[in-house]
Amino acid sequence: MKKTKIKDILSYEFFSNLDISNDKSKLAYTRVKGNFEKNKYDLNIWIYLTKTGETYPITDEGDSSIYTFDKDSNLIYKARSNNEKDSFKKVTDHGIGREIFSIKKDVTSIKWLKDDLFLVKASDKKSKKEKAKDEKNKYFKKLDTLPFYANGEGYLDYRPSAYYFYDSKKDQLSKIIDSNFDKEINQFSLNDDFTKAIFSKTNYDENKVMGLKEDLILLDINSKEEKTLIKNEFSYYRAEFLDDKIIFVATNMEKGGVNEDAFIYSCDFDGNYKKINDDDFDMDFGNSLGTDARYGDGKTFVKANDKLYFISTEKESTKLYSIDINGNLFLEIDDEVEDFSIKDEDIYYFSMGENTLAELKKNKVEKILIANKVKSNVSPIKTFEFESNGDMLKGYVLLPTDFDENKKYPTILSIHGGPKTEFSDIFHHEHQVFANDGYIIIYTNPHGSSGNGVKFSDIRGKYGDIDYDDLMHFTDLTIEKFPQIDANKMGVYGGSYGGFMTNWIIGHTDRFKAACSQRSISNWTSFYGVSDIGYYFASDQTNGDIWNSFDNIWDQSPIKYADKVKTPTLFIHSDCDYRCPLEQGLQMYSKIKLNGVESKMFVFHGENHELSRSGKPHARLKRLKEIKKWFDGHLK
Repeated sequence: MKKTKIKDILSYEFFSNLDISNDKSKLAYTRVKGNFEKNKYDLNIWIYLTKTGETYPITDEGDSSIYTFDKDSNLIYKARSNNEKDSFKKVTDHGIGREIFSIKKDVTSIKWLKDDLFLVKASDKKSKKEKAKDEKNKYFKKLDTLPFYANGEGYLDYRPSAYYFYDSKKDQLSKIIDSNFDKEINQFSLNDDFTKAIFSKTNYDENKVMGLKEDLILLDINSKEEKTLIKNEFSYYRAEFLDDKIIFVATNMEKGGVNEDAFIYSCDFDGNYKKINDDDFDMDFGNSLGTDARYGDGKTFVKANDKLYFISTEKESTKLYSIDINGNLFLEIDDEVEDFSIKDEDIYYFSMGENTLAELKKNKVEKILIANKVKSNVSPIKTFEFESNGDMLKGYVLLPTDFDENKKYPTILSIHGGPKTEFSDIFHHEHQVFANDGYIIIYTNPHGSSGNGVKFSDIRGKYGDIDYDDLMHFTDLTIEKFPQIDANKMGVYGGSYGGFMTNWIIGHTDRFKAACSQRSISNWTSFYGVSDIGYYFASDQTNGDIWNSFDNIWDQSPIKYADKVKTPTLFIHSDCDYRCPLEQGLQMYSKIKLNGVESKMFVFHGENHELSRSGKPHARLKRLKEIKKWFDGHLK
């Protein structure tokens, strides 16, 4: 097979957004593929027929992602949007469908409920006058909230939206509830007869600072009466009606701070709640496995069969569980789960592997329904377990193509983001690019990573301490176990938290001959005020602030040790990264330049924190080319 190349990222197809029809005859999903010529990603809706196995596209314009099945299992999708209305088409068979209704709103989601009734979330179309005002005032932005921007969204304008019932037969839109700055609604769910809704509400203080905990509110649909069940105690992952009660997943952040895993509770309509999972239940909800080979969101929660189904990251895998209102927990799919959809007893899901992108499976891996195998060479991964700081960790060693145990190879230590994410053995494109060009790639999940419970992931006040020790211990062990590693030709790189650790490592050791720090944190004392999450994340993770415990926050800042850096370092940053803003990279780059050490920085215009995973094709390829060029120049 041919070697994995940087440009191969453009040939991959990424599957996501899985949905199933009412009669179980069809699945809808999106396929995304890079378009280098237009410097964008083409996203189209596809259908899979469960009886015949046939799969075919519904759209071909490259930007369709809002859809639902109707009562007759026909696909309804948003086909066009203009200044006046959003138009929806219905597909009964092959083809692009025919227009059946339009809604004079900007529709962001639609879900079929029953008969001709849909649940719609939408905002008003902007008038010509409003657009003219926006154009006139585009030279400034007023900030009076915190946060004031968000990564991937830009500066926040808190545009009002609302939830509606839409009767397609009558072409009638009926408002259920508004969502705006004063009442920003999250986790909106209806009961089975659509007479009640449950949602969480974001809280802001009188100075417009967003709090981390929310209110849980019960809404009577007919009377519009709202009842606050739980006030400002939890941050909610999900809330659903189940067996005349409410089941919710939430964290109070008391054991592990903002990165704490959530727990599952039941609640009656008077706000009396109790935890229904066992005391030793300690799961990370959602898929936190890192890879650059997916595009699009997967579901974490689905209510079906009188249970709440959810994806959990456990150790170095994602699994599908369900739980009923009494706390009975069931392992449904013991396989890597990216996204899923359920009807009756049938569970369809996307799963990734060592040499596959997301592919479609059913019910405990009966068979692969849609294959999505990587067509280039995939180098093998070796694993081993080791003890570090009182816990067992897993080490990963990705060997080069045509590995020769009698040769020495340049080696790169790769560090994931988060810190509350993790690496596993699922396919990772850029790792394979390096391995296919003669590098050994090594990686592990140090303390702070997900999948091992609250205690393991809680490294508040220990950044650069316990995690650094884990990584260096792992590196030493890997060199012992794999004598093919050339210890004199080692590099280190990572992004976000991995960028933080790269900055930290080069300030504490000269063992690496080259480094690449991406979208990093370098200075907690400035990060707190410029990141979209900084005002709460910095003090929470460092156990300090610059007014009352400056040493705590300064001692954990890599910039403090930048005067000691001797390692040639490449910096990668984006000027629309509001998670780890550009100035964080610039500080390290400037100091290393002043040290007289070789360094270089690439700033990607218009890209954000997701550059390596969903950046535009031109920028994404340029980024990886420059990283490889940097390591080739210093390690080969």
